[in-house]
Amino acid sequence: MPTFVRVIVILLAVAGAAGHLTFLDAVWWHSLGITATVSRDVGTATVVLLSAHALVSVTCSVFAVTLVLSERHRQDAARALGLALGAWSYLMAYSGITLLFRPLVPGIQRDAFEAHFLAVEVLGLVGVLRYTAIFPRPLREDELAPLDTLPRVLLPFHEAALRLRRPFAPLLAGAVVLTALWGVTVATRGELGDAGLSRGMDLVRFSAAGFAVMHLRRAWACATEGDRDGLQWLLVAVAVLLASLGILISGNVLVAVTGFPEPHVAWRPILVDVGLVGFMASLAMSALHREGHDPGRVLRVVATKGAIASIGLFLAAGLEALFSGGVLAAASVRHGVGSALAFAIVLSTQRQLSEWISRTLNL
Repeated sequence: MPTFVRVIVILLAVAGAAGHLTFLDAVWWHSLGITATVSRDVGTATVVLLSAHALVSVTCSVFAVTLVLSERHRQDAARALGLALGAWSYLMAYSGITLLFRPLVPGIQRDAFEAHFLAVEVLGLVGVLRYTAIFPRPLREDELAPLDTLPRVLLPFHEAALRLRRPFAPLLAGAVVLTALWGVTVATRGELGDAGLSRGMDLVRFSAAGFAVMHLRRAWACATEGDRDGLQWLLVAVAVLLASLGILISGNVLVAVTGFPEPHVAWRPILVDVGLVGFMASLAMSALHREGHDPGRVLRVVATKGAIASIGLFLAAGLEALFSGGVLAAASVRHGVGSALAFAIVLSTQRQLSEWISRTLNL
């Protein structure tokens, strides 16, 4: 089984990376002779954006292969996480995969091709459930009793979560989900490719996320001092995403308040891509980290720097609004003065802000 998982993940990772590079070639380089309908009027800004998306997919592929080839003490969890990352890389390369492998003639083969994306997504959810069930270590029977704080209404979900901790339970659940979704789609005379867009699949995604959180909550409650290092890398992953979203929101507020011209580069999706790369790197480190690394220090740096950047942008937006449209409007202060003042304030109080944020977040 481990060898089979390695082969599947490597194939998904290679196909995901190749799919993104193929799509880039189709819209920009044209060296492979593949023509995409979106190749018309594609500017440099669009290519930069597509390249950022491709970097996310390729990075995800590299981490997936690294995890499944790992031989450390967390190799079982690493393989499960590698399976999830390999599936994500493949799904992110949907456009390129379609260009490479989609049959040209409508029929059974094309229907099967459109349907296989759902199978890959379910495989990724299986990897997530297996990873969270055995990370940072498989729990003992005495550690799986219901928590005293667990409401009675959640006991059925607790029992279901316990069953999903068994080695082949997530895979079996995934097979049942696929059979049910495809069966309902065929019975209603729909297209197999639309099964992933059904409300049933939305419920599956939500349920998988809930079970993953339950697994991690149990792992944190039963974690030893050594186990918490791995779990803190998951907090780093969340902190990276929150930092990128915080900067995105505060940047949007600044642009809306000041009316600054939009840059030619699509900075918003690129910022999200940067956050995704950091998120995946932190996930990989949760299974690959060594004792010498301190995830707590990384968590403090990410949380404080991200919060400071967001506070600075919000402060700049507030000062710009004050100078240009508030009580100081008569002074005819130009745009940019408030931003410069906010930068000076944040730069001069960076240490105090970092200490305050660390105390507030209990880091």
